[in-house]
Amino acid sequence: MSNHRYSKFIKFLYSYGNIFINILMVINIAVLIPQLSGNKILYFPILVAFLILFLVNKFYFLVYKTLPTEISSDNEKIICSNFIFNKSRKEIIYYKDIKSISGGIFDGRLNGMMKITDKNNLSIAFSHRISDSTKLIAKILEKVDKKIYDEVMQNLNKLGKKLTKEKSKKD
Repeated sequence: MSNHRYSKFIKFLYSYGNIFINILMVINIAVLIPQLSGNKILYFPILVAFLILFLVNKFYFLVYKTLPTEISSDNEKIICSNFIFNKSRKEIIYYKDIKSISGGIFDGRLNGMMKITDKNNLSIAFSHRISDSTKLIAKILEKVDKKIYDEVMQNLNKLGKKLTKEKSKKD
């Protein structure tokens, strides 16, 4: 059984990062609103600040619901525990029950949150910042259904071609 955990800094960032961003955006909005009567162009930065608030909180709501800080995997299942919003929650996903994997490397991107959903619509998310993430990703790809594996491999091939093109442009 392999165990995967986030560092204390990453746990802190995923747990409380939105508070800092929210405070900055609220201060920004509070400073700009009194000046609206004199300058109509300030509507744009206020709208951008509200958009940032919305997107950041939407992301953190997903993180709070689906991100375990500890993942254990063996040849049959993934055991997720110590979720950010609910420390006592423990979920088990069997590889044979996985119906979709998406995000991050599964979608052909170098980073980003990766999401696993099983046939019971149980979803968990994890980041490439978790310890030994490549081993966890490899184990998932090794054990999922062939159809899902083939889709991910197509995305990885596209990423490889894109990176090769970018490297050849630099040379």
